[in-house]
Amino acid sequence: MGTRTEHRRSPGRAERALALQRLRAPATIANTARNARAEIDRHARWAPARDAVWQLVRRHLNDGARVAVLGAGNCDDLPLDRIADQSREVTLIDLDGHAVKAARRRQPRRLRQRMGVVELDVTNGAADAIATAAADDAAVPISPVVPESPLPGSPYHLVIGDLLYSQTLYPALVDLGIPAARTAAVLARYAPILTRSIVARLQTSAPSGTVLHIHDLLAWWPGHAQPVALDQILATAELDPQAAVGLAARGRGPHHSDPRAARECPRI
Repeated sequence: MGTRTEHRRSPGRAERALALQRLRAPATIANTARNARAEIDRHARWAPARDAVWQLVRRHLNDGARVAVLGAGNCDDLPLDRIADQSREVTLIDLDGHAVKAARRRQPRRLRQRMGVVELDVTNGAADAIATAAADDAAVPISPVVPESPLPGSPYHLVIGDLLYSQTLYPALVDLGIPAARTAAVLARYAPILTRSIVARLQTSAPSGTVLHIHDLLAWWPGHAQPVALDQILATAELDPQAAVGLAARGRGPHHSDPRAARECPRI
């Protein structure tokens, strides 16, 4: 019998390789890692969000509509089946090609035929460059070059920016262990630049259509207290939606990544 040689990477070597990769493309790695860690019940928990999005987009769809979703990821918050059923074609765009391809595979065959997948870093590497520079205490501020060109396949009738604005830079800074004060400074300086670029790309991709921005305005987790409770916001929204928006504005959120502040643009 011949001798078989097995090559196994030691845990230490694997960790060093991941750390090196994270330094080279920290924003990309941070987002793909979070998609891969999605909990099994996540899709079920996002059902109310899918219903809310559907109420917004349904009137903009017809059998000739071309739709693009930027930041599609796992698509847990999107009524993807309903959107595809009422459209001619849907293009799922994300830097994590594996996640969007898996989301497409979960759809019925007749709907998959209407769906395309585009693997794209909408910042063209700018988010990775900013996060890498932030990890170097001696680095001077950089001037990132970010594109504002239309998305692949444009023009579209409906373009959706799907919960990507606050995720473009912040997760990478967390994973790199950047101190809180420096993280806040980096976000204040660069998050508005990235957000303006993304908003511009969405607008130019639907020049005669509609752009929907889905943004995680507030979040609650252990150690991250808010001055207002979610239940209070939701209860207020039942009676006075504008008052509920005012309550939410009091919270601590990713304001530097808010697409509403990026540029005056058509909203639904």
